[in-house]
Amino acid sequence: MTLSIRKCTVFEIENAPNFSALLAEYATELVVDGAPPFSAKMEMYHALEKTGSFQVLGAYLEDKLIGFVTVLVSVFPHVGVLMAVTESLFVAKEYRKTGAGLKLIRAAETYAYERDAPCLLVSAPFGGNLAEVLPHVGYAETNRVFCRKLADV
Repeated sequence: MTLSIRKCTVFEIENAPNFSALLAEYATELVVDGAPPFSAKMEMYHALEKTGSFQVLGAYLEDKLIGFVTVLVSVFPHVGVLMAVTESLFVAKEYRKTGAGLKLIRAAETYAYERDAPCLLVSAPFGGNLAEVLPHVGYAETNRVFCRKLADV
């Protein structure tokens, strides 16, 4: 089977036959104590895409969507230059040994470089596999994110 990574539109990704199943699996991994539950607002992704500040990259095994990374690019006021950050990075659990995750990261890096971003920021769940892998593929841990619940949403 052939693994491929390619730029996609939000429309293409959300219309993949298994997109709902991928989102459901992704939602189980996005649980953050104190944060609102996962609820992808597809209309917001479409709006961001129209601004040119958002790119989806899909991982496909033959024609089946098995994962995705979304990259936001924007000028960060505290550095004054365009920066790139992954908003989402996910590969279905049964396909994680295919190398799709690393290929998505590399594709996101290429996209960020093409947009003239000096770096790509990738967040990873604390204690998760991605947090273990990133330092071995050239990423340095620079920050930790903490969450305190302030209100019910």
